[in-house]
Amino acid sequence: MSDFRPLAMGDQIAHRLRVEIIRGVIPADTHLAEDHLAARFDVSRGPVRDALRQLEAEGLVDSRRKRIYARSMGMTDIEELYTLREVLESLAIRLAIANASSKDWDRVQAIVDDMAIAAESDDGERFAEADMEFHTSFYLNSRNRRLLEAWRPYQRIFAILFELSDTSDIASATEDHQGFLDIIRTGDADAAVKRLHLHLTLAKGHVRDALRGRPDASAT
Repeated sequence: MSDFRPLAMGDQIAHRLRVEIIRGVIPADTHLAEDHLAARFDVSRGPVRDALRQLEAEGLVDSRRKRIYARSMGMTDIEELYTLREVLESLAIRLAIANASSKDWDRVQAIVDDMAIAAESDDGERFAEADMEFHTSFYLNSRNRRLLEAWRPYQRIFAILFELSDTSDIASATEDHQGFLDIIRTGDADAAVKRLHLHLTLAKGHVRDALRGRPDASAT
């Protein structure tokens, strides 16, 4: 169910920088000079500009006096990101329950089945990909194009945060997603949204713990 089309060069550079900023490899307030990045990635400045525009839209860099600087990823950022995600995803779930067909949810079940296969083989990368597909399915099934577009930039950030949180018990996480989907398929939107809140609260806790372990961890 994944999209295997190769990323454009600007998207590839944005992904590399996004990972390094979130993981703290690029410290906060580092000047991201276009010429330096172009030399590093062996490209012209065009793809670098595209990448920096993406990161600015995602709130990972700041523009100051026509220069671009990396931002920190602190606890306040995590709170803001998860608050926004819960608002977006709650709406997506409510719309999906109202608009999706049984076949649509069968396709989501196939994603959970893939999680189970990943758990059996202890394939964390495959599980992480399936996890993101699972949550993105709510936006797809909502039948609301603008809601899906609102999620897309943050989808990239949360994919990295998921890797950072390092979910060790994949089997248990798979059971959690199966239970989540079972509630959704009952059509009880209120119960599904409550389950989402618990799900994201747990995920946020894992991410906060991971960030606290970084040398450059920030409380702001």
